[in-house]
Amino acid sequence: MATVVFVSLYDRNAYGLRLMSASLKAQGHDCHIIFLKRYNNTRQYGFEVRPGEFPWVGIDENGRSFKYATNSEITQLELELLVSVLERIDPDVIGLSVTTPLRRQCFEVSQHLHNRFAVPLVWGGYDPTVNPLECLEWCDYACVGEGDETITALAEVIDSGQDFTRVPNLVFKRHGRIERTGRAPLRQTIDDYPWRDDTPTGKWFIDDNRLEENHASVNDKEPGVYQAMSARGCPYKCTYCCEATFKSTYAGEKFLRRRSPADFVAELAEAKRKFGLQRLWFEDEIFAMSWGWLEEFASLYRTQVGLPFTAYIYPTRQNGRILPLLQDIGLDYCCLALESGSERINRDVFGRVYDRQLFLETAGLCKDLGISFYTDVITYNPYETEDDLLATLDVLLEIQPPFNLCVNKLFILPGSQLSKRASDEALGPRGTVSDSTFNYYARLYWLASSSSKAVHWIQILDRWAGLKQRPYLVNPAVIRTVLSATSTIAHRWRRLRSAALTTRLPSPDTTSVRFESRVARRAEDTVCR
Repeated sequence: MATVVFVSLYDRNAYGLRLMSASLKAQGHDCHIIFLKRYNNTRQYGFEVRPGEFPWVGIDENGRSFKYATNSEITQLELELLVSVLERIDPDVIGLSVTTPLRRQCFEVSQHLHNRFAVPLVWGGYDPTVNPLECLEWCDYACVGEGDETITALAEVIDSGQDFTRVPNLVFKRHGRIERTGRAPLRQTIDDYPWRDDTPTGKWFIDDNRLEENHASVNDKEPGVYQAMSARGCPYKCTYCCEATFKSTYAGEKFLRRRSPADFVAELAEAKRKFGLQRLWFEDEIFAMSWGWLEEFASLYRTQVGLPFTAYIYPTRQNGRILPLLQDIGLDYCCLALESGSERINRDVFGRVYDRQLFLETAGLCKDLGISFYTDVITYNPYETEDDLLATLDVLLEIQPPFNLCVNKLFILPGSQLSKRASDEALGPRGTVSDSTFNYYARLYWLASSSSKAVHWIQILDRWAGLKQRPYLVNPAVIRTVLSATSTIAHRWRRLRSAALTTRLPSPDTTSVRFESRVARRAEDTVCR
């Protein structure tokens, strides 16, 4: 039988690789996963973008740019440890799962392996699917699309001594020409796939210049957390996302497929038993979108698992009954992504389905139920105008703070629909907003997420036009401290006055106040509606 080795950079969850490992083992093949380095949440400031690198960049509450998942560099000793493990295993093929932000690191590892081993090197994952020709500069074969059928077919042809041209979903170079094999149809009943391979057998971990055999950790989050997915695919076609390209790859087939509640809950119950879990993290985009599926899932989950969990929530008109159901069985934290408060940006640039009022109603419902959430904002977008930035600020101010926030620079994924649109335009998008103005609004977004009094400060700041050229003068952390101190003093003063008057003062009006600067009023009719 074939011996396959997967190398996973900075990801011990490695969901796709673990699924493929389980499929290979189910057919009798030998499979190993080498986890090279751990995911690191430490932010890197003052970073340099190297050639071939596409970092995911965020903006902190002080307006500073940082690189997510900085991940320490792979040392020469760690590369030699990787080689030593591969020499012990003696694989027939080596596979890497590649995302675009990690393309440079994958290239460096691949180059090192090419110099030491004569076996085929296969890249799979998002980047080879979206950019197969670019990836072929660094690997022998690029897998386009889902790799489950590809990897098992590849192991079969290794056993039989046949050529890789019989393996579906591959792109490769032969005699200077690009060739492609046929496409494997999507398996529609995904309950047929075995559960992910979480056994320590055949798992290796290299980090801090050390090697650990039979590595037992199943993720890079805190102990007791298990990441899982109930579905494959996405119903949407956001232009900045790789899922839109995946969808076009499988045009004519049903792309969104879901596991049965019974199969999914059985996996979770087994993971809880094996790992002593304390929390689950559901990572599929559509987890909370089907009432019928959720009803059946909730009944099984309540009795067989019963753990708190985190999930992605998308604003839908069913959330009035979906969110109470999910909260009842353990949902206590979720992601409710805004991306942009501008209808124009969502519709014309991002290709997203966006309903401002529905988003605010969903956020309000989370607040009413006591479900904590964070929201994402994508900015530094060359298609944005200042009116679009104001529209986002307006929405954030209408959410009752505090709430958690992530502010991100737009990442134009090479090969995505948004990337193709930008390259088709003669000079690319013509941005009208300066970096200092973007920075100014990013700081206001953070301020809006921290205090119900933020609207008053923002109205004051808006009167100083020069702040947009000197955004560093706006420090949300300092303003938040002042607001907190002011609130404490006011509270104590009210208590003293109440005691002196021996009467209870009426509760202050807590009706949310909408931000109405001169510019925002101008944008009201065209953007915010």
